[in-house]
Amino acid sequence: MDKELVIAVCDRLETEVPDLRWIDLEEGQLNSSERPAVAFPCALVDMAYVDCKNHLAGSQRVRAGITLRVAFTRAGATNTAAPVSVRRQALARLDTLQKIHKALQWWGGGGLCNPIRRLRCVPEKRSDGLRVYTMTYETEFMD
Repeated sequence: MDKELVIAVCDRLETEVPDLRWIDLEEGQLNSSERPAVAFPCALVDMAYVDCKNHLAGSQRVRAGITLRVAFTRAGATNTAAPVSVRRQALARLDTLQKIHKALQWWGGGGLCNPIRRLRCVPEKRSDGLRVYTMTYETEFMD
């Protein structure tokens, strides 16, 4: 895995999305039966080599998937009967997701990779009081 790209993504999120209180590698922190050892909201970053094609002189063109698990604690009612101010505060997590997207979409990692592009953003079904979204991005680079 490309350590420099992971560091660059984490640094980019820290700089561009000050809402995030914890940015780290995905190590299963949110899968614990105890309260996760993170500050919320958090972004947990993972990378996978989705496809590798041989190129000249033993190099490879790598298509990499960058996955972020972004977690929030529940912040109040979002139903239409709730006061507007409560709903706005509870839905502020969607603003954070948009800031993450703006920070990463078409960003080239300072020349480390081709521009990153979003593939999906999917909420996870959980019963532990956390609201978690899995954001998947893709890029390519030579290795």
